[in-house]
Amino acid sequence: MRNVPQYFHVEPSDKTLVISAVSSINMLFDDEVRDECDFLIDQLSQHNATNLVIDLGSVDQFGSVMLELMVILWKHIKTGTGKFVVCNVPAVGKEVLQTTKLDTLWTILPSREEALTFVNS
Repeated sequence: MRNVPQYFHVEPSDKTLVISAVSSINMLFDDEVRDECDFLIDQLSQHNATNLVIDLGSVDQFGSVMLELMVILWKHIKTGTGKFVVCNVPAVGKEVLQTTKLDTLWTILPSREEALTFVNS
């Protein structure tokens, strides 16, 4: 496992961890996804984060690999009483979330500011 994520920026904020995609997540391979996911779950534990905000503002689109990663992280947050929010979702990503019905399970908000307000309420 790496000590620094290759595809995500991690930013703690009180009991919330904000994860921002920082490079092309469409090119992730299974082993890389596992490494990234392990690192991100470890970060949730290290920061005692009960809430998670995933900011997709820097990506144009995402596919099944990113969905898998988000589902794993969502399940990890749902083991407690935390909140899971996805923000800044690109138009194509919104279609993916609607098609998979994940938009009915997750809170989807237009901005990071709204996401942080939501998790802190």
